[in-house]
Amino acid sequence: MLKKLDWYIIKTFLGPFFFIFSVLFFIFIVQFAWQQMQNLIGKGLDSITIAELLFWLGINVVQLVLPLTILLGSIMTMGGFGERYELAAMKASGISLTRILAPLFALIILLSIGLYVFGDKVMPFSARKARSIYLNIIQTKPTANIKEGVFIESVPGFQMKINKVSGENSEKLEDVFVHKNASSGEDNMTIIAKKGNLAPDKLDNNYLKMELYDGIAYTDNVKDKNINQRKNQENQYTKFDTLNYYIDISELLNSGKEEDPGNSYKFLDGAGLRLLIDSLNTDYKKYYKTYQDNVFNQNYFYTNKIKTIDSLKTKTVFALNKKNKDDQDRVLNQAIQMVNRDQENLDFSKNEIINREKLYSKIDIQYQRNFSYAVTCVIFFLIGSSLGAIVKKGGIGMPVIISIIIFVIYFIINFSAENMAKNGTLNSSIAAWLANIISLPFSILFCFKANQDSELFNISIYLDPIIKYFNKFKKTNKNGEHSRYQ
Repeated sequence: MLKKLDWYIIKTFLGPFFFIFSVLFFIFIVQFAWQQMQNLIGKGLDSITIAELLFWLGINVVQLVLPLTILLGSIMTMGGFGERYELAAMKASGISLTRILAPLFALIILLSIGLYVFGDKVMPFSARKARSIYLNIIQTKPTANIKEGVFIESVPGFQMKINKVSGENSEKLEDVFVHKNASSGEDNMTIIAKKGNLAPDKLDNNYLKMELYDGIAYTDNVKDKNINQRKNQENQYTKFDTLNYYIDISELLNSGKEEDPGNSYKFLDGAGLRLLIDSLNTDYKKYYKTYQDNVFNQNYFYTNKIKTIDSLKTKTVFALNKKNKDDQDRVLNQAIQMVNRDQENLDFSKNEIINREKLYSKIDIQYQRNFSYAVTCVIFFLIGSSLGAIVKKGGIGMPVIISIIIFVIYFIINFSAENMAKNGTLNSSIAAWLANIISLPFSILFCFKANQDSELFNISIYLDPIIKYFNKFKKTNKNGEHSRYQ
């Protein structure tokens, strides 16, 4: 009898489960596609490429859809049992709520394992596929990611603004502005042209060929020149009818390789992420130890060394007040420059440490997320099945409202914690599990209340003790006679 009952409970759950999962997946994927569509439509891309890119980018919504489906499905299933008095009949037969939920709990464990495998294997694969399609688009249709009238920095080392893009393959440009982001001490260049074409170089796919017409190229030759030479040189510009300029995109094409942890961690499975985390830990410890030694040698050591020097017996190298005005200014300026240089070095080291911590947090969250979302499925099942048994309402009314409220609260906590970790204000491991840590006590409480047949949402249970307490302070009739007979 119990085996048939188990199968009946599972079948009752699977019906709403597949329906809810399909609806939610469609809603999430459509919302994602709508957000990305404006970047893809009208760029000369065929519908198959767009659909394939959106699919591989959007399939990751499964990590959000499955926990919500389990939450809503479990509420609807157990609520339906309670509404049809099937739950009461099961309990009257001597079957505990724990035994009733046992087959569904086993099914949820399997779904949780499946979600972990999905996050560990499928999501890195989908990220690699989407990256491959994106790079193919960049090589074949380089203007696909250009927004008209907006500065873009998608091409490493350049800032571009193009007011109008046209042509069959969106290769024709109008009102072109190109600025090369040169590092300190390197030559700068800015190009302004009325028209142009942008297409992949036929001889080398690592380059884009930009052919510009009727424009001006401004150059600032500062390489290997001192400050006075830079100040005295004249502004240099060149008017042109046609200018061929080649843009190196090899850095962009190679940005997903494994040796670049800043971009490749999304393409790794759990084992790869674990190895990357261990490698970063070793590298960071070495970096911090080296930085600590440098700070000690440059500051602490010399500070304590100066304390041992007897200033009364130390001869002054030179008296600044005895120098002429120019020498005084030169010495003071050099001292200021040294202080500014030390401050810049400290700021650079600070930013370097912050960036390293942010990268580590992102990678650690990526690793922990697969485990935490799998556990979320179990927690949502405990909450959903318990609330369904308590409210005893099936259908899509009350269960949907309760599920949405729980889902929104949970993922607000989850995403807020992850953002705090990525900004360096919260430990990444705590951030990945914080929402589960907060939700777990409530799931246990709801399970206990459901097992005790508690009327959790009956307001009178909470108000009656308060009303009874205040009734003690009300004045009573001294004669003991009801007021209506007085």
